[in-house]
Amino acid sequence: MLALTTASASGYAMPNRGITMPNPLKGAALLVTELSTVGFDRPARTAQLQEFERSLTTPLRAIQRTKDRVANHICMIVSAEGRVGDFGFDPLGLGTDENFASMREAEIKHGRLAMLAAFAWPLQEILHPVIVDNLYALYHVTVPDVLMESNGASPSLLNGGLEQGEVIPALALIGASIIEETDIARRANLGLARDEYPAGRTEGDLGFDPLKIYSPLSAQGQRRMQEKELCNGRVAMLAVLSYVSTEAITGVPVVRFSQELFQPIIFNDAFRGFLDGAFGMATMEGSVNGIAI
Repeated sequence: MLALTTASASGYAMPNRGITMPNPLKGAALLVTELSTVGFDRPARTAQLQEFERSLTTPLRAIQRTKDRVANHICMIVSAEGRVGDFGFDPLGLGTDENFASMREAEIKHGRLAMLAAFAWPLQEILHPVIVDNLYALYHVTVPDVLMESNGASPSLLNGGLEQGEVIPALALIGASIIEETDIARRANLGLARDEYPAGRTEGDLGFDPLKIYSPLSAQGQRRMQEKELCNGRVAMLAVLSYVSTEAITGVPVVRFSQELFQPIIFNDAFRGFLDGAFGMATMEGSVNGIAI
């Protein structure tokens, strides 16, 4: 009778009791009490311990299943058998089975360049004037301001500046072009055309991983990394498009048009107020004979 009372109080699902929500912590405590009170019944205790284990793992499995369903709906992750990055969105019908490899190569290449550009574009607009001014002020070195023609904006096809002699060498020194040419030559040695790829080769795999970020991963980990790269590349292409559009429409560099977004945190009023408050006690206002207190 004591055993039945104890099991019911712990919140376990008992026959004809209608109890479905377990209380694991209370169940563990009452299980110890029951063992010390009614003695040790091995089969009964084994069954009860198994039930207790299920009460712990079932909610976790339910949470995991819910998380997977939400991820599938929000991130549109396809099954392991599907193509990486294929979200079923191709309203213009550009992708076919025949050109899929070449189109995916082009998307990955542009995504990688866009990720570099999304970072370098505003950084150039912030640092280039500072470098030019300081070189002249400190060392009397005159450096051409390549952003002057585009009114302080990074040169592009829409705002001009790409024809400047100082910009052309920078475009020619992009390391990605060298890596891609090496891959094209490797495929040519296999008798493949420029848009043909060997069987089993993953799209975008140029054999360049100096930091060993990708190669040590398992097959599932590599697939996740490919999904992340594609998603970030697509977001970066949209970001660069917004940079170019904003500067073409407004005629103002994007770092000045959206100052709050690109302003260094040290110049942010709220951050500086926080620092003043945090280090206010160490200022000379609170000092004795010049020694901060």
